[in-house]
Amino acid sequence: MVRELESIRLQQSSSEASSAVVEAAAIAASSPFPATAPAANPVFYRTYSRRTEIGREPWDDVVQRTTAGLVKLGQLTEAEARLIEQMQQEVKALPSGRWLWVGGTPWIEKEENFSGAYNCTSTNVIDWRAFGLMMDLAMMGCGTGAILEPRYISHLPAIRNVLQVQVVGEVGTTPAGQRRDRTEVVINDHEATIYVGDSRQGWVYSYQALLELATDDRFTREIAVVVNVNDVRPEGEVLKGFGGVANPIRLSGLYARCANLLNKAIGRQLTSVECCLLIDEAAATVVAGNIRRSAGMRQSNSEDTAFAVAKDNLWQQDAAGNWRIDPERDVLRMANHTRVYHHKPTEQECVDAVRKQFYSGEGAIQYAPEAIARSNRDLLDTPDKGQKFVDLYCESTELAKAYLKELLLERRKAVQAVSTEG
Repeated sequence: MVRELESIRLQQSSSEASSAVVEAAAIAASSPFPATAPAANPVFYRTYSRRTEIGREPWDDVVQRTTAGLVKLGQLTEAEARLIEQMQQEVKALPSGRWLWVGGTPWIEKEENFSGAYNCTSTNVIDWRAFGLMMDLAMMGCGTGAILEPRYISHLPAIRNVLQVQVVGEVGTTPAGQRRDRTEVVINDHEATIYVGDSRQGWVYSYQALLELATDDRFTREIAVVVNVNDVRPEGEVLKGFGGVANPIRLSGLYARCANLLNKAIGRQLTSVECCLLIDEAAATVVAGNIRRSAGMRQSNSEDTAFAVAKDNLWQQDAAGNWRIDPERDVLRMANHTRVYHHKPTEQECVDAVRKQFYSGEGAIQYAPEAIARSNRDLLDTPDKGQKFVDLYCESTELAKAYLKELLLERRKAVQAVSTEG
């Protein structure tokens, strides 16, 4: 009897396994992606397939949409268009992930949205507009790089005003046809009311306006900041241009969290770590807003020790053995921290960086002259030229700049000569 039961179970297991294999084979056969990339299909539908009136776009439709957008943008020939479409269909070459999402849509043809075609961006943080710009880029799905070296953030004004924030109203209160699109700021004595607009620009300016109030010299004492969120669309409402749906779950809390950070810096300039926290608070709000995961990189120089250890020991254990993340630094997880070396790092510094990355995932370093040389490969087109640039940079950045300028002038003369001969 036992043997018979075991035989039946083996037959059932074999049958179930065969069914699973057949099902997997059917899915693979219907998928436009290679069998060696089993996660490609769900990732595609999660991240790059737009919702339409008849459902989600299939891969063929995305290929056609993005190719048409590239043809229009680059004024490509039919042969070039066929090659691009073929490479996408065969999954051998693709445009940027951001272009897969917005390429060929009316949204990307508007000038204020052009940056939304780029996966990655980089911003020198020298004023409050840089903070607003990075939130704007993040809301378009772009990765945000923030350069926070002392030579840049030293241009930020000192924090002078204490901000007492009160959020009034509720998201989704105002009917769709009656919402203000742009943020309005109304100043009355020592009270500032921020009416948050129902748009990407509305969110961005409300955030930037709060930061600007902290250094506004029109005020001589603490500022009562009232943030009205009635006009913000509710969770789940469709974002018709960019795509996706609204999810302002963290927006209302953004203003108080930023004010708390700013109030700790009264009478001085922000540190690189405080800049990170302010940027990452906005990034966390955007991620919750259902736009994209945060893809951020924060850079400071190799001498900034506080920046280097800012993410150390984020997880801490209490006396009872429970693990918790430090709530004061939680949002730092939104971005990678990279230290920039303007001199050649020693072997030990490289070993320490790799060891730290092994244990924590953090500790990346960048050798500035080599990175700059790679980004100017059109001018530094031989190993000797590249090495000469690196050597000059380590001696003097001005000498390195002069060398690049010299090569650029030589290139222009050569182009002009060819043009004249033609």
